[in-house]
Amino acid sequence: MSDVRNIAIVGPSLSGKTTLVESILFAAGAIGRKGTVKDGNTVGDSAPEARERHMSTEVSAAHATFEGVGLNIIDCPGSIEFFAETRNALMGVDAAIVVYEPVIERAATLGPIFKFLEQNSIPAMVFINKMDRTATLMRDLLPAMQDVAETPLLITQVPIRDGEHVMGYVDLITEKTYEYKPGAPSDVIEMPDSVREREDEARSLMLETLADFDDVLMEKLLEDEVPSVDEVVGDLRIAFGQGKISPVLISAAELENGVRRLMQEIIDWTPVPAARAELHGLDGAPAAQVLKTFNTQHGGKLSLARIWRGSIKDGDTVNGERIGGVYHLLGSHQDKVDHADAGDIVAFARLEHARTGDTLLAGGDVPDDAASYPRAEPMPHLYGLAIHAAKRDDEVKMATALARIHDEDPSIHPEQDSDLHQLVLWGQGDMHLQVSFAKLRDRYGV
Repeated sequence: MSDVRNIAIVGPSLSGKTTLVESILFAAGAIGRKGTVKDGNTVGDSAPEARERHMSTEVSAAHATFEGVGLNIIDCPGSIEFFAETRNALMGVDAAIVVYEPVIERAATLGPIFKFLEQNSIPAMVFINKMDRTATLMRDLLPAMQDVAETPLLITQVPIRDGEHVMGYVDLITEKTYEYKPGAPSDVIEMPDSVREREDEARSLMLETLADFDDVLMEKLLEDEVPSVDEVVGDLRIAFGQGKISPVLISAAELENGVRRLMQEIIDWTPVPAARAELHGLDGAPAAQVLKTFNTQHGGKLSLARIWRGSIKDGDTVNGERIGGVYHLLGSHQDKVDHADAGDIVAFARLEHARTGDTLLAGGDVPDDAASYPRAEPMPHLYGLAIHAAKRDDEVKMATALARIHDEDPSIHPEQDSDLHQLVLWGQGDMHLQVSFAKLRDRYGV
C-alpha cells in the first residue's frame, strides 16, 4: 500500500520517544490533547508497569492519518534490558526514527541500535530531541554519534540560535528558514545573516554526500550547477531507502518543534511497504507475521502483526485458528476494522497459539517459506533469579501466569533447574525481572 508508512520510534531511555509519539498523534488529530509521561496518561506506556516506572517496559502501537497517509507507529522501550522487544518489532517496520537527546557523553548508547538496524537493512533517520534546552553544538555532537554508526549521518537541518535558545532551523533541502511556534506549524522567515555561512557549508556537505550515490548529481556539482529541490529529494529518498544514509533532523518534541516536519519527511522519504516485502522476496498467498503479543485483562489475547502479503479479514482462518477481530491500536484503545491489506500493521484477536515472530498464513498451516520472513534472533539469557510462589496453592497459577508472560516477552524464560530443584526465571537484567514480578503480583494475583 502506497498510502501507509510503518515506522518504529527507537532510542535510549529518557530521549523522549513516548513524548514524540504523543506529539505526532496530536499533530495528526488522532488525540484531542497530549498526555505526559510524568502524569501517566500517554497513549504509549499504557501498561501499569510502565506508568509506575515512568518509562517504557514493552512495545506499544498507535495508528494515525496525516495528509491522507496512514501512519503505523511502534513505540519501543529504551532500556537495553527490554531490547528484545524492540528487535522483534523492528522486523516488521519499513524505517526507524532514532530519537536522541544532545548529550555527547551518551552517544555510545546508540551503538546497539545502529548495529541492529544496519545488520537488518532497516533505513533510519535521526531525530535530535530536546534542542530547546541544550547548548551542545551539532558540529560537536555529530562526530560522537558517527563513531558508533557505520551509515553516514547526514545533517538536513541547521539550527538557528538566539544565545543558547534554538528558535528555528534552516532546511538544507529547500533552503527555507523556519521559526518554531509551540503547538503549531512553524512560520517561514527570512534567513538570518548569522546562519548563512553555516548553511552554505552544511548544504555543500549534504550534496557532496548524496553525489556519492548519483553520478548525475556529481557532474552538476563539478560544473557548479545547482540541483533542483526535486532532484535533491529524489536522491535523498533513494539513498535513505537503500540504507546508504541516515538523515538527521532537530527538534523539541514536547513543544512540537520540528514534529510536523518529521511527519512530512516520514511520508516523503520512508519506503512504501511493498518495497520492504520485495526486498525479502515475499509474495504469494495472504500472510502476516506477529511482532508482539499482548495478553489483555479484559479483551483476551492480541497479536500485533505486519501483513506481508494479500488481505486478511476478520473471521479468516490463519494457521488453523479463526481470527476473532482485526484492530488498529492506539495504545490500549482498539479501533475495529473489517480487514487489513498488505503493508498494514494491525492486531488480531484470539489467536491462542500464535507466538511473537510466528508467520500466519491465511487458510492453512505455517507456510513453507516461513524462514524467508525477517525474524530477530533470540537474545541470550543474561540474568536469572530463583523464584517460588509464597503460597503453595498458587504454584499452578504461577506456572500459567509465567507462560503468558513468556508469551508476551519471549526473552523472559522460566526454567526448572533439576540439580538445584529450583525454578529460575531468566531475563536481561534485574529491572526486566522486576517488571515480570509486578505482572505476576498485579495481573495474576501470585
